[in-house]
Amino acid sequence: MNRFKKNMNLVVYKISFILLVLGLSSSIYAQEFLTGSRIDPQIFKDAKQTNGMFLTGKSESQPLLLPFFEDFSNYTGYPNENLFIDKQTFVNNSFPVFPPTIGVVTLDALNESGEIYPHLNATSNGADTLTSRFIRLDSLFIGNIGQKITAADSVYFSFYFQPGGAGIAGGGTGTQIGNQPNINDSLVLEFGFTALGDTAITWKHIWSTPGFNVNQWTSGNPYQYFKQVMIPITDDYYFCNNFQFRFRNYASLEPQQGIPGWEGNVDQWHIDYIRLDVHRSTNDVFTNDLAFVSPTTSFLKNYQAMPWKQFQNEDMKSNFTNQLTNLSDGVRTSTYEYQITRNGNTVASYVRGAIDIDPYFTNGIQNKAEQASPPISYKPNSLSDTTTFRITHIFQIDAGIDIYAQNDTCVFEQKFLNYFAYDDGTAEYGYVLNNQYNIAFLAMKFSLNRSDSLSAVRMWFNQTKNHENEEATFSIIVWKDNNGEPGEIIFTLEACKPEFGEEFLDFAEYRFNKILLDTGKFWIGFEQQGNVQLNIGFDQNNDSRAFFRYNTQGVWETSAYAGTPMIRPVFGDLKPLKINITQRLTTTIAPNPATDYIQISNQEIPITKVEIFNIIGQIIDTKQCRDNYIQMNMTNHPPGIYFVRVTTANHTVETFKLIKN
Repeated sequence: MNRFKKNMNLVVYKISFILLVLGLSSSIYAQEFLTGSRIDPQIFKDAKQTNGMFLTGKSESQPLLLPFFEDFSNYTGYPNENLFIDKQTFVNNSFPVFPPTIGVVTLDALNESGEIYPHLNATSNGADTLTSRFIRLDSLFIGNIGQKITAADSVYFSFYFQPGGAGIAGGGTGTQIGNQPNINDSLVLEFGFTALGDTAITWKHIWSTPGFNVNQWTSGNPYQYFKQVMIPITDDYYFCNNFQFRFRNYASLEPQQGIPGWEGNVDQWHIDYIRLDVHRSTNDVFTNDLAFVSPTTSFLKNYQAMPWKQFQNEDMKSNFTNQLTNLSDGVRTSTYEYQITRNGNTVASYVRGAIDIDPYFTNGIQNKAEQASPPISYKPNSLSDTTTFRITHIFQIDAGIDIYAQNDTCVFEQKFLNYFAYDDGTAEYGYVLNNQYNIAFLAMKFSLNRSDSLSAVRMWFNQTKNHENEEATFSIIVWKDNNGEPGEIIFTLEACKPEFGEEFLDFAEYRFNKILLDTGKFWIGFEQQGNVQLNIGFDQNNDSRAFFRYNTQGVWETSAYAGTPMIRPVFGDLKPLKINITQRLTTTIAPNPATDYIQISNQEIPITKVEIFNIIGQIIDTKQCRDNYIQMNMTNHPPGIYFVRVTTANHTVETFKLIKN
């Protein structure tokens, strides 16, 4: 800590000198940043599961019938393949602010594999596309009987949209979620059809908007976080059996500004509540729909998850928090209930019916306490093993027809495993510390209700566009608490490098010999070496600023950004890592058996990471790289059986059995 005080005068001098001489913007000297994620893990998972085989030909053989409706509720990842033919966009409930109903589809700078489009740069270029399947706009079917559709049937296409980077009014600086498209970026809607005798689709520009800040809406209407667009369809050529619509966005990457890894995912647009039907009008802007707006919350006061051994009833909240909406133009009578189950058995339930709900567009989110903050009626007392509680919330119209029942249900899984988590597992951004003065610490505060053994730390890292952070180095540190700040260092794991979980899909786990920690508060975090950013995953939907601090100028400070770095301490005994030998290999290892060194090579695809495990699954050596030929030293390892796991630049993973003589 003395080193921080010694550097203070140097810090002040450097800042003053550079500002005076160069006249640069003070924003460059901020000590913490948020950057976009290079890879969207949910999209990447879906891409791996489908092996890159996207839907083809299905829309031609199975056109959709009216009405068309999609509000992207209760699923994440690729858009519903029964409605859309491409997979570049991202269905999620993490990025929007106050959408009409839970879940939106997001267009941004990431492709169908969840990676930044390679052609994007600081100039706006085409990025994502969301294309519907063919739709029968020639006939309206009642059973097997078709009725011809014409312009006289008053056909309207409508949707809600929001530019990224929205923040809750009054939330202050640092509460915005995602990245706002700038004035040169845009969102575009096109209609398509096949003319008689043609084989190619003809696309016509219908609507577009440049990038802007959503505050332009909410300053005049506090409830207009999304805006609805109503478009009449009147041209005869659209009334065919192969009508399509598609949304497209144009995006531009942020300039590096001299900070390695600054470029990341940007320019989000969120779309919700797409409707296409007959017998509508410009006034058809309300629907008889009660719905959840956002995911419901954990029943823990501070954490999203915690070790089962550490749980006490004092850790529980007294109430859930729900965001509920009435999209109609009048009061609707609602019912609400939740059910808590464990291993399929109901352990608690709560029902409240016949409550009148005012319209969102005049009164905002539903605020009746019986539904918006219902009491938690269950106390587990103590837990005897790992477990998961499933909490199902249902909010619906008491009597009458609800236009879309799927958005009436919201489910939360409350996990009690072996780790603490402030985050929900999804990184909306990356968190970066500026280490230009050779001080870069981040620490997160946790509390033990009983003494326990710390055995690992899990961290989520975002990949940067040009892989800058793969060679960053840091030390994992555990501190004692000192009156609400990190105090004496009690453990350090040095020479760590960012890892990206199992093919960028999960937390990286750093294991070490168990450390016994006493009851009470402690801090876990890292010291960054060098000014190549680590780019820690940052969950913007759960604000844990009361529980983490950063230090880049000799003083522990509270973050300006609402959210939580994705760092999770793990307790107790860990299972040995599972090692599966790859059967079909493109990488080679020689010699095998080995004595001093092994050469790992792949002539076609660069190798990005090599990990060596012992017979019980512990990592004994690892190397981040980007080369076709890698040499690893085996001289310090005793004779025996080892496993070598090799990750290549196209994210394939191969595992070898190695014998050391």
